[in-house]
Amino acid sequence: MKKFLLIFSSILATILLTGCGEEATTIVEDEGSFKELKVQGNKNYNLTTTEGKTIKFNVDNEILTSKELNGKFVLLNFWATWCAPCIKEMPILVELQKKYGDRLQIIGILVEKGKGPKELEEFMKRFGMNFPVTVGMDENYRIAQAFDEVKMFPESFLFGPDGQFIEKYVGEVEASVLEEIFDKK
Repeated sequence: MKKFLLIFSSILATILLTGCGEEATTIVEDEGSFKELKVQGNKNYNLTTTEGKTIKFNVDNEILTSKELNGKFVLLNFWATWCAPCIKEMPILVELQKKYGDRLQIIGILVEKGKGPKELEEFMKRFGMNFPVTVGMDENYRIAQAFDEVKMFPESFLFGPDGQFIEKYVGEVEASVLEEIFDKK
């Protein structure tokens, strides 16, 4: 148990100390570390939303497979409510979900412990969040670890309608960059 707490504490400290910066960072090309995901044992994810629903999917060989998500672009967005760039990015994500909702599913993966349901509900309402937010912290941290050891917020992973991994974004996602991808496919 002590070993688990030590490891968990060091991961949390790394996230908090190297996480969210005040400036948006640019798109980061995948340097192959995402490929490590395919060698991990459990590639199935069951994320619980604020509404108590479960979003199920599998990621294997950089392909996301899901009965409910395939056929759409999927943007997995790792974020926290205390993160200034995450807050700045929220209206962009809300607008993208509204504009491309028939072709896009954004999933907000909250990586923040201790956020009460009422406080989170108020945050979501304030920003008009129109996409699911997952709150199962154990599963959220597991997927953050598996997805290239997410260390900065926001950090997003885009998959195509065929489930194929397209791009990793560190920092605020620019609407124009995503719209260009959506308009090509």
